[in-house]
Amino acid sequence: MSNHGRWRVHAECDDNTWFREIQTSKILAWDGYKYEPCWLHTSTAAERGIKHGDIVRVFNERGSVLAGAYVTERIWPGVAYVDHGARVDWIIPGTLDRGGAINVISPIGTVSKNCFGMASSGYLVQVEKVTMTQMEEWREQYPDAFERAYDQASGLRFDAWVEGGME
Repeated sequence: MSNHGRWRVHAECDDNTWFREIQTSKILAWDGYKYEPCWLHTSTAAERGIKHGDIVRVFNERGSVLAGAYVTERIWPGVAYVDHGARVDWIIPGTLDRGGAINVISPIGTVSKNCFGMASSGYLVQVEKVTMTQMEEWREQYPDAFERAYDQASGLRFDAWVEGGME
């Protein structure tokens, strides 16, 4: 399930330092990165060996998005919930996103022949825990993705995406 987030309008305000301090806005993981929360019921998380604060991979046939596990009783068992609108932070462009932009794996079909809109509020995904070994493999294979300018308080910095830097 994916709906408009409470703490931003699409990607606008995703870098707001005050919002990023709120536990349901971002999850600080063991690697020092603040991930988009993926809400999972306690029973669903337990079935997958996931604990609150773990890094998880939310994926389907369209790609993968990393998120921080937010384990709670406040969601139905079997449902994974991630707000849409986070900024993309590609590890593998078009395939694996670390920024939590769940939009990259939502269906791209239009909701009506009369108007365009994404069917982004509900679709099938799988969720699995990311291990330190997996993360290290990605770090070795895609070092540029992990060397982008990143500030824990505000996320990806503008100069992380400017070709040639801020010279």
